[in-house]
Amino acid sequence: MHGEEFLGRDSQLSEDEDDSFVFTTKPHAFGGAVLSPKHARELTPSLCLGIASALSSEFSRKNIIPYTLWITEAWRVLGWAEPSAALFWEMATMYHTLYLAGRVESDENIPPILSCGSHSSMGSAPQLEQNKLNKQKYSSTAKELPVWLIGTFLLLHCEESIYRVESNTSEVRSGVEGIWQQKQLPTRMRSHASQQDHYTCYILRHLRKILLLSAVPHNDEAVRACMTLAAMPPASTSVISDVSVVEKWHQEEHSNIGITISLSVEDLEKLHFVLQPSLGGGIDDPPVDYGQFLWNEIYRDVSITAGASIPLGEVERLIRQQLTDSYQKHLCPEMSIAKISLNDPPDNQPADKGRGYQKELTYTNLRGTTIFLKPESTETQHLHDLVISDCSDAHFYLLQPFEHVTISFCSGCTIVVGAVAGLLYILDCEKTQLTSAARRLLISNSSDVLSHIFTPSPPLLVGDNRNCQLAPYNTYYEGLREDLLATGLAAAVLQDPPLSPSSTSTATSWPLQCASNKWKQPVELSKLEIPQVDEDSSNIATDDAAMQTPILLPASEFNILFVPFVSNPRKETEEPAISEPLESQYNQMLAEILQLSPFRLPIEYERHSLGKADRMKNLQSLMKTLSEEQRARLEDELNRGFRDWLVTSGNLRQVLDLVHLERRGGV
Repeated sequence: MHGEEFLGRDSQLSEDEDDSFVFTTKPHAFGGAVLSPKHARELTPSLCLGIASALSSEFSRKNIIPYTLWITEAWRVLGWAEPSAALFWEMATMYHTLYLAGRVESDENIPPILSCGSHSSMGSAPQLEQNKLNKQKYSSTAKELPVWLIGTFLLLHCEESIYRVESNTSEVRSGVEGIWQQKQLPTRMRSHASQQDHYTCYILRHLRKILLLSAVPHNDEAVRACMTLAAMPPASTSVISDVSVVEKWHQEEHSNIGITISLSVEDLEKLHFVLQPSLGGGIDDPPVDYGQFLWNEIYRDVSITAGASIPLGEVERLIRQQLTDSYQKHLCPEMSIAKISLNDPPDNQPADKGRGYQKELTYTNLRGTTIFLKPESTETQHLHDLVISDCSDAHFYLLQPFEHVTISFCSGCTIVVGAVAGLLYILDCEKTQLTSAARRLLISNSSDVLSHIFTPSPPLLVGDNRNCQLAPYNTYYEGLREDLLATGLAAAVLQDPPLSPSSTSTATSWPLQCASNKWKQPVELSKLEIPQVDEDSSNIATDDAAMQTPILLPASEFNILFVPFVSNPRKETEEPAISEPLESQYNQMLAEILQLSPFRLPIEYERHSLGKADRMKNLQSLMKTLSEEQRARLEDELNRGFRDWLVTSGNLRQVLDLVHLERRGGV
């Protein structure tokens, strides 16, 4: 496969493919459903319904609850100390913000998060006036959250495969020690697709609970039904991938409880949190109106009216049918593989993605290749979700903003991802280098993963991670500032006084304000509440406490990453600079990265990077003192060593890919 094209699973529909709407499970909130192993073992669906019922009783007249009440109830009902309850709240806040943004057909950027977890996360004083409307729309995401979202997100934490991710520490370490020593990936899950199957079966098994939670706390009948189900004996937690067995268990666990409750159109809109069209739907499609869709499917010849409602039993039947059909198709997939060209469109016009391009971009089973996705030239754009799975010895330069990113089962890869509005999830990877900016980084069951990251939230380490390192963000590319604005990781600081209408300055020239980078403050989930252990029990050794601490990359090993991309206008203006000495080109590129990047490097890392430039400059000066014969011999020796390094390191293939891309206009 050539570098200027990539293979995207179902990324474009063929003309004769059935494009009727089909529900599938939305996987992203499952990825962020993380708990310490102890809490994961103890949490049950009954407890989730119990705390949702308790919160509904406390705030029966309001749909939202404050953070302080959540902390109190989490301790009283679940036994969670504040660190665990606060982490849950932060993750729920992130998903709620993106849930609200995804329901609005708008070209507005996601509201910036400048101070993670605080009331000032909407930005600084110079820009608050501009963001007033956004702040009103997303006001519940800072200090308040709706009851239905807390209950639903809590329920997702009970999914069994998630528990296995979180508990894959000392409990199973002895069984996988040989695997780690052989540098093989864990065998807990085979692919991203198998996780999706688990999630679908889980939604099918607990569909009644999810529908009931969508109607709390304003629907008293739904609250009472939740209380009834919470009081029932705990059900089996076995994982079954047979939908007929799952349906049988669902009926046994729920019987006819709540089946006659009426769900309003507003209640049904909350299904956006757990359901989506196949592969997320078309990237340019408006948000799905679930209430309208379900009404049309159930009452085909009756027009929907204001205040309309649908019996829960009818909604459950239709969604179950949709998810079951989707699941069966997934077991016998007929994948349509589309080649998406990354070449510039004619006449330098923005590429027309067409109606068939899906929200989810998937790269899977790639070996020894280079993938390049150029920055978008449009000012406003909808965000894709990104999945990279089962790849090895590949280089990815994906210079665009994304909503969520999952990287799983990858080995020996170098991955650059533009910016991520939500969760950047690294699962079961080894010997992989990552560069990205993301609202939240989560690394699970991985080894030898080096993450150069900007994140306003402490990185999360879940399960058994070995020799994983964290480092500050290490690159810059044209389009980064636009990606940060689109994903809410930065805010443009407006000029004071405002620019006059005749001014030629635009938003792209305004300075950016970002939250502080929490890259060196990782949180190991298994140790989240260890500091709260009593002194008398502190001498008791635990396997979880023996888990290796993540390593911060020393400044002496830090390297700047030069992204191989220059826009066409800049390439034309800088063409004469090609004849400059190599050290001049290197110093110029390094200076641009250090000056243009909105993320200031820590002083020791910046000093080390500048020291490399000084050494190159000194080497060039020394070479000028040599005779022509000595200089020729030295250059020949350096070139020979460089060629040997290209071959032994595997970078020769990447260089050839990039050369081919440049000839085709892809870079």
